Amino acid sequence: MTACSRFGRPAAIGVAVALVTLVSGSFSVAVAAQDEVTFTRDVAPILYEKCVSCHRPGELAPMALRSYDEVRPWARGIRDKVVSGAMPPWFADARLGYFKNDSRLTLDEVDTISRWVDAGAPQGDAGDLPELPTFFEGWELGEPDLIVTLDEVTVPAEGTDYYPNLSHTLDIPEKRWIRAIEVRPSNRKVTHHSVIFTTAGAAQGGSESGFFDVLAVWSVGTNPHEFPEGMGRWVYPQQKWTINAHYHPSGTVETDQTQIGLYFGEGEMQKEVIAVLAGTTTFEIPAGATNHELRASYIIDQDVSIISYFPHMHTRGKDMELIANYPNGEHQTLINIPKYDFDWQLFYYPAKNVPLPAGTRLDIVAHYDNSAANPKNPDPSATVRFGTQTNDEMMFNVFEFIVDEGVSPTPASDETRRDALLASLPAGSVFSVELPMGNNPLPTALHLPKDGEGTWYIPMRGNLMVIPAENLTWDGNTYRFDMKLRLGPLNSDLVVSGEVGADGAIQGTFEALAGGFSPFQGFEGTLAGAGN
Repeated sequence: MTACSRFGRPAAIGVAVALVTLVSGSFSVAVAAQDEVTFTRDVAPILYEKCVSCHRPGELAPMALRSYDEVRPWARGIRDKVVSGAMPPWFADARLGYFKNDSRLTLDEVDTISRWVDAGAPQGDAGDLPELPTFFEGWELGEPDLIVTLDEVTVPAEGTDYYPNLSHTLDIPEKRWIRAIEVRPSNRKVTHHSVIFTTAGAAQGGSESGFFDVLAVWSVGTNPHEFPEGMGRWVYPQQKWTINAHYHPSGTVETDQTQIGLYFGEGEMQKEVIAVLAGTTTFEIPAGATNHELRASYIIDQDVSIISYFPHMHTRGKDMELIANYPNGEHQTLINIPKYDFDWQLFYYPAKNVPLPAGTRLDIVAHYDNSAANPKNPDPSATVRFGTQTNDEMMFNVFEFIVDEGVSPTPASDETRRDALLASLPAGSVFSVELPMGNNPLPTALHLPKDGEGTWYIPMRGNLMVIPAENLTWDGNTYRFDMKLRLGPLNSDLVVSGEVGADGAIQGTFEALAGGFSPFQGFEGTLAGAGN
């Protein structure tokens, strides 16, 4: 007897409908379960890839995020931070290109975390939990070939930021190249940063003048320096290191002993990496200024390619842009930090090396908020100048580069940089001026257009002081402009005036205002390209 004959057709249909409903309901439950966002299956992989390197015991972050029990109390805060973009920390303008070390979450990852929190932050199946990443304890790059241990520092319990005088003389038997370097403070609770400067120059076989040669940086969020394959830095017997170490008093006396690990390269180095501290130390930010602009320049005198950027300001810093002015007249922003954060000092590694032909002028443009509206401003009533304390200011963009031809750069000088600078500025309005200063005249470039703003470019330890020629006026072949000279303790307001001859020769004098002092008396120069 068939079902139809025993129960009748309506009963058979009812049974079939019931079966379909049961199957459909089970399918719907399965789909709903699959759509539900859980910690173990969906959120943990994101945190393990992007967050736990810092959010684990002994590292920088204030809480660990390795397990559901550790993450659940912070769920809403995590959502707020990732939705706002505050975490993971990243500050480069994404519209200008991709960086290898971009730590931001994708839109899908942000959405996943948001949906998980909105659903009540369910844990999920323990079997879905991925394996926790393995991290090095101690040296991130493994055991170094050579460990340099600096003197122990005792950080006072109270007072202003502490900057001890630290130095080291490298004790190695022969010149070597390093493929990586790692700076490791022992007490990250009070350590803000350590910058290792070297005096390596031509006398030691190096390629730079020795001023402001940055070997390595450690700061909050900074990874070890691991150079691309075949690239590195030279280190020398008896090389002098000066360490700019910055500590925050914490309320109790603390100690730190920083170690620096060197990893030697094997075989021949293919490209020497050079680090340049491009910026200025000659500035003054008025009290209460909400958007004070500072500018500096650096001239490229041979074909190079940039491999990293490291913008640096202090608590009043708002934004910083690095602009390449190419010899063909084109301009390009290489990196822009629209919202600078002093609490996070990051290197930025472009996805591809950035080529800069000889004659490229790099302009650094930064803005500062020295007003009471800046919650991080230590003293809105103070006029701020360059200094090493946090309540002072800085304006640098460290960048690392390699040369296109050969292993190491050709040694540069103020003269070669000046010549490259002259070629980068508009013809017919820029003068080559030997500015008298003691026994060593400064090879400068003075840009005085008939219309618009003028600028005096004065070399300062490899960099260029960019001093605006304010209120520039012309009367036939005579000119006049105002100039603010800020050289450490020397702060003078000057009036510069003179004339240009028919042959392009320029001469001028300085007049100090309001009882000020001018280190210069007069100058002479020639129009760039005029008979040179």
